[in-house]
Amino acid sequence: MEGGERELDALIEENTTDCYNEYEALGGFLTYLEETLQQPVRATVMGVPVTLVGVGCPDGPLPGLIATCRRDGADYEAFLLDVAVPAGSEAALVLAPYRHWAGVDPWHMATP
Repeated sequence: MEGGERELDALIEENTTDCYNEYEALGGFLTYLEETLQQPVRATVMGVPVTLVGVGCPDGPLPGLIATCRRDGADYEAFLLDVAVPAGSEAALVLAPYRHWAGVDPWHMATP
């Protein structure tokens, strides 16, 4: 259930309109994900099962959205690009434009 590159590009354009740099684009994607991503989401980080419970855009020298993941009652942060969600899930479709914009395969990280 992969979307085409044109569809991903259209969503990227929609979410980054009037963004003049990478940080503003990240803000656009953060808004999109906060409005669209139904949480919690079953996921993995480096093969470890977690629950994705939030996304954020921290200050700092390394740009990128951060995922708040829960495991065994504790919350952890990881780069959102390192979070794998079930292939074909609604979450995979919602995350695909951000992954494509970031220059990574929008579908590669999805787990069965």
